[in-house]
Amino acid sequence: MKEEQLFEQMKLWRNWTVELLRTIPKEVVDEIPNGFNNNIRWNVGHILVGWDHTMFPSVNEERRLPMSYHLMFPRGSKPEVWTEQPPSMDELITLLEEQPILIEKACKGHLDKPLKEPFLGLKTVGDMLVFHMNHENLHMGTIKSMKQILIK
Repeated sequence: MKEEQLFEQMKLWRNWTVELLRTIPKEVVDEIPNGFNNNIRWNVGHILVGWDHTMFPSVNEERRLPMSYHLMFPRGSKPEVWTEQPPSMDELITLLEEQPILIEKACKGHLDKPLKEPFLGLKTVGDMLVFHMNHENLHMGTIKSMKQILIK
């Protein structure tokens, strides 16, 4: 797949993510349904942090999100241990809308560049881009399931 197509796919998936999130009432984003470890707000922050944590450093650029996000939303974290107020859903959605543009700008022309160290068997920046599209899709499935349970 050509570079341009990959970036278009990334933006397409992200638009679907944003569209789904706009259908969820803010009153339920912090509820943790039975059988889940986290809430909708955590899943959204985790999507942002996953992209930010790996894509920018892979092309020798600084991460764009504040360190507080990286402390609040990494793999294995939970809202119960947050010590500060999480970002609002409006803020998270705005960042979701802006992030693909920043990633494309930073990574354009670098998708064939080898990663400094392999990540889950991935070897290039382009591999990482595809991984994160799939990772985001996985969390979107979780958010959809949570929405079905939380909105009666």
